[in-house]
Amino acid sequence: MRVLPILIVAVFALPQSPPLVPRPVLKLIVEHPALAPYLHAEAAGRVPLVVADHLLEPGVTPSRFGQPLRIVHDRDVGTQPHLRILSFEVDGSRAKAVVEYRVEGVQAVFNLRRDSKGWWTVVDAKLVEQGSRSRK
Repeated sequence: MRVLPILIVAVFALPQSPPLVPRPVLKLIVEHPALAPYLHAEAAGRVPLVVADHLLEPGVTPSRFGQPLRIVHDRDVGTQPHLRILSFEVDGSRAKAVVEYRVEGVQAVFNLRRDSKGWWTVVDAKLVEQGSRSRK
């Protein structure tokens, strides 16, 4: 009787990087009416709108208030007013983005849907005020 060697292959799951927010989704978020009352373009230091690059996909930078957003490395953003993506989850053609605008004490949850051509739309957005807002 002949014994044949058995090859055992172990597949290890490598940690996956979290999905990144596509720039078109960022555009939908910064232009959404739910967030607009908190952005205060008239306040000093709010234009251009600063966005931390945390969970943000590279690409073309959208504009707000007639100027391109200023994308800043997450560790360099400091205490300046900025929008930060806290999480982005994708499940097929649906996604959920949670963003924070700490200077105004708000967190927003955006539920999105991608159509068959790859275009994203906001299905709904909910804002939660988390603390005291800055003065205009």
